[in-house]
Amino acid sequence: MAAARAIDLYKADTGKRKTTSKKSAAQAVGRSTSVAPKGEAKAKFSESQVQKMSDKEYAANEAAILESMKTGEFIYDVSGGAR
Repeated sequence: MAAARAIDLYKADTGKRKTTSKKSAAQAVGRSTSVAPKGEAKAKFSESQVQKMSDKEYAANEAAILESMKTGEFIYDVSGGAR
């Protein structure tokens, strides 16, 4: 214990200290990519959403709803396993 204390005092007297990094931890970590992934965000529809829609809302989204049914993205949460 005394030896460690003597070394600490010597370093303090001579001005020798551990060099600390100027970078923060977040800056020290590299990035794998700087570009966000690209992808077309498709709206997902479910039976319960379609049931709650007004006639105007359904008419505005009809093409997207039918497309989601064709591609298998439509969620059958009301009828469940009946389909």
